[in-house]
Amino acid sequence: MIKCIAIDDEPKALEIIKSHVSKIDYLNLINVYTDPLKAIAHIESTPIDLIFLDINMPDIDGMKFLKHLRNKIQIIFTTAHSEYALRSYEVEAVDYLLKPFDFSRFLIAVVKAKERINLNTLQEDYFFVSTGNQKKRLFYKDILYIQAEGNYVIYYTLNDRTMVRASISETVELLPRNKFVQIHRSTIVSLHSIDKVEDNHVHIQNVKHQISSTYREAFFILINSKK
Repeated sequence: MIKCIAIDDEPKALEIIKSHVSKIDYLNLINVYTDPLKAIAHIESTPIDLIFLDINMPDIDGMKFLKHLRNKIQIIFTTAHSEYALRSYEVEAVDYLLKPFDFSRFLIAVVKAKERINLNTLQEDYFFVSTGNQKKRLFYKDILYIQAEGNYVIYYTLNDRTMVRASISETVELLPRNKFVQIHRSTIVSLHSIDKVEDNHVHIQNVKHQISSTYREAFFILINSKK
């Protein structure tokens, strides 16, 4: 299921998107917004795969809105202004829908987004990190959790720990969202390594990690989606 939201300052445009989305069974429209600033607050706390985004809006236009996105979210622009088409490709948007668009054209854009989202989830099963003057290979399946320590993060596996000079925010952006989730400003956990969740704590290999209030809602939404 692809989780999406729509942002447009015109309520009628949002009604059209809602109607189109209702005909596609693998789309889950979480919410719609006429105020992009409220959408930013939602995105920061809830995992989203796709945004239908108007460009020409008051207060903050669609292009400036993209600068507030920390996670890699797919974008389909919806606008009545054709002059923005080139800029949409420069920011690697999935597609550019020129209003008024019909369901057929909408579906073409959604299929493109689905293909890109599926491609992003089919990643290599390992990656490399820099440790001093060396490159070390880490397998996603071996990582239990990651914790920040000063200017470093430490990757914990069953038999080893690897220290990398990086911030926790930089690290979470590098990891696949279907495998890892941040639960605290200093902690990222591997979903497949979680033994249990109890009293707002995640238990992994007899180590208890607090789920802070900032990340709690997004964490439980993600956990519930895995049921």
